[in-house]
Amino acid sequence: MKKQSLQTELFYEDRFWEQYVGAKLISDPISAIVELVANAWDAGATKVEIDWPNNKKDMLRISDNGESMTKEEFYKRWGTLSYDRSKSQKPFVNVMFDNIKKPRQVFGRNGIGRFAAFCFGKQYTVTIRKNGQEAKFLVKKGNNNVPLDITIESEKDTKRQGTILQVDSADYGTLPATTIRVELGKRFLTDPSFGVFIDNEKIEFEDIKDQGLEKIDIPIPSLGIIIPIKIIDVRRTDRNIRQHGVAWHVLGRLVGDCDWKDPEQKSLIDGRRVEAKRFTFIVEADPLQGYGAVLPDWSGFREENAEYKTINEIVQRQITAKLLETTKEKRQEITHNIRSSYAPQIKEMTPLKREKWNDFVEKIQESCPSLSENELKNVAGVLANMEQAKSQYSLMKKLNALTPDQIDDLHKILEDWTLDMAKAVLDELQLRLRLIDELITRTTNSDTLEVQELQPLFHQGLWIFGPEFETIEFTSNLGMTAVIQDLFGRPDIKGSRNRPDFAIIPDGSVGLYTYPEFSNDDGAEIGPAKLVIVELKAPAVKVTDKEKGQCYQYIRELAEKGLLTARTRVQAFVLGRFINQIDREERTEMAGRVKILPIDFETILQRAKSRLLNLYDKIRTAPFLQQQGIDKFLDPNAELSQVNLELEESVKARSPN
Repeated sequence: MKKQSLQTELFYEDRFWEQYVGAKLISDPISAIVELVANAWDAGATKVEIDWPNNKKDMLRISDNGESMTKEEFYKRWGTLSYDRSKSQKPFVNVMFDNIKKPRQVFGRNGIGRFAAFCFGKQYTVTIRKNGQEAKFLVKKGNNNVPLDITIESEKDTKRQGTILQVDSADYGTLPATTIRVELGKRFLTDPSFGVFIDNEKIEFEDIKDQGLEKIDIPIPSLGIIIPIKIIDVRRTDRNIRQHGVAWHVLGRLVGDCDWKDPEQKSLIDGRRVEAKRFTFIVEADPLQGYGAVLPDWSGFREENAEYKTINEIVQRQITAKLLETTKEKRQEITHNIRSSYAPQIKEMTPLKREKWNDFVEKIQESCPSLSENELKNVAGVLANMEQAKSQYSLMKKLNALTPDQIDDLHKILEDWTLDMAKAVLDELQLRLRLIDELITRTTNSDTLEVQELQPLFHQGLWIFGPEFETIEFTSNLGMTAVIQDLFGRPDIKGSRNRPDFAIIPDGSVGLYTYPEFSNDDGAEIGPAKLVIVELKAPAVKVTDKEKGQCYQYIRELAEKGLLTARTRVQAFVLGRFINQIDREERTEMAGRVKILPIDFETILQRAKSRLLNLYDKIRTAPFLQQQGIDKFLDPNAELSQVNLELEESVKARSPN
């Protein structure tokens, strides 16, 4: 059977226009009038005159002196849905102003703006004047299968140029002309060559004062001048970034275009963000003409001009700061939402890790504004898990050399500290206190079977035994561990699968940690300078003189195997839950080079915790830290963005600069 093509008519309901051009453009008078004036901008007009209806059913008339269209161009542009301007027109239009021809960037791309007039009525007329010819068209919404109905009403010769759009019996809601003046002023005062008049009165900056206009003065100390900046906030999001950005005015003329050119601002103000469609900064930089910084065609500045570089750097920095200020509340809200999502992980972090996490979330919002809140949440979640999983214990250089007697003089030392140094130390102290609490919990549990699980924790916390062990040079010695395993005839047992760097003994475990000694001649390693032995006894084993002797046997074996030198110092700790009072004395061997100290878990851990808490309180209560709200920094429930802000402001206040 032969196939036949079936042709049918297309029909257009009334809601077609709403879906095609957007509900806002054909239902919001402000959006519609802005779009119609923008059409005049794109046509290269220098003057737009608007007759605004005072009462319903009055006429709305918009005329401009732009380049307009011929009859053929009108049919092409008005009659083509989804018209592609870039294919048939240039991306700029030449404008003559004060006898200077300057290219103006155009923003229209698909011709949707021509339908904005339907916001005020179901039909309108367009009068076009170009090349000595005038034509008037009636444009109506079509019926059924015709989306747009265009009828030519008249043609004649003319000496004038421009376009007139007119809506008889316009419906404009309840908007007075004063409101339209404000809204158009906020968007079209960026270029002095583009004048907009409403009812024969030109729109000026005075029309928008107290309606979203802020003025600031930027001093340029090295040049001894002040650069005024007008900041316009439309207070409602426009459809695009047209007429928003940074505009430079010199002697009443626009230099270049109004846009977001600064790389830092472009990073902060993505074109899809609300702020990019709200704010305009007008920089009144008249002195730049005297410095010879303006190009002859006013298309921009001489980038190599020293005065321009100086002014631009300071001005752009201030604009960026203003943008950060206006977006701060939104960023804080996002940070708060993300923080709530990861509350359990963040609460487990130390203060410094929480601060780093919060700073990351803040900074990534500034650097990657296109990231959605969900994307930010995913990235922040990964970081939160990484921070929580860290088990690094940094060396506290300032405290390493302190003896117990010097702790009382800590406040004097703190006078030379910075806030960051204090934060780092307090953060480390909290990590260490947590480690001790974990050890206390495990060592007081009578059901603890795998004593070897404690060895990795003691390895991380050799500082528990005193200040002399406050070094990162101690490392597990696998060679010595192997010797002890052989000593007990159990080479097959190598400790836990996670950390096979200690030996299992019948009633506990032994960890051996050394740091090397080096030759003064060639710097070669000549053996261990010091060996630390941590022998953990199972909770059920009572530590006596016998256990001390057992520990000494390990040391003898290591010496006989040549693993110790005549200069190696050995400090052994025999730790258990219970120790006979009579056996608590330290045992020395090998002319004092070997010391074996039995000590119960509770004593060593409580002693270390007490020392740390004392240190923690001394630092936390230092007067200069109290002035900077350090308690808020340490509070896991505090809103970190606010805390960091307060700390930074406090530091700046104390700074001599």
